[in-house]
Amino acid sequence: MLLLAAAREELGELDGEVVGVGPVVAAAHTAAILAKDRPDFVVLLGTAGAYDGGPPIGSAIASTKVGLSYGVAAMGLGYVPRAPAPVRCDEGLLRRLDIPKHNVLTTGAITTDLTLAERIADGYTVEHLEAFGVAIACHFAGVPFVAVLGISNEVGPEAHTQWLTHRDAAQEAARRAFRPLMESKS
Repeated sequence: MLLLAAAREELGELDGEVVGVGPVVAAAHTAAILAKDRPDFVVLLGTAGAYDGGPPIGSAIASTKVGLSYGVAAMGLGYVPRAPAPVRCDEGLLRRLDIPKHNVLTTGAITTDLTLAERIADGYTVEHLEAFGVAIACHFAGVPFVAVLGISNEVGPEAHTQWLTHRDAAQEAARRAFRPLMESKS
């Protein structure tokens, strides 16, 4: 098993690797780590935001699929000729996690505009900046993947303030929820 997080603080006392912030940096670091160490599976831990109607602050979720959104395209200000398909998370790992399952959307920046959030959320309930980068690197390497995320904020204008207030509790919720996967650590 390989445990990853965007920042060291998200790992707490757990052993793992830091992939950095944002989808491109996370994808590149994950690909390099996977080329060096061929784990049985990968778990991404972190904090995330909930779209309207998504999971409550303080809860932990597991990702069922991870997609990527380009905000400029959602707002009609640009287009993406060949957007990558969402990555499905490993069913076996999901069965071992006794937490709610949600579709996770990766964006290039934290969404603070409610109109944009409504346009991009289509079928997604959680936003996380690194999930797609890690998921696509795992997909290309043929390594099973799941994200376990603590909800620290609602997506929108108060996201940063809420994240500052709730990040520690959200990080701890994700670490607690991840524990069943440690039983098969390799």
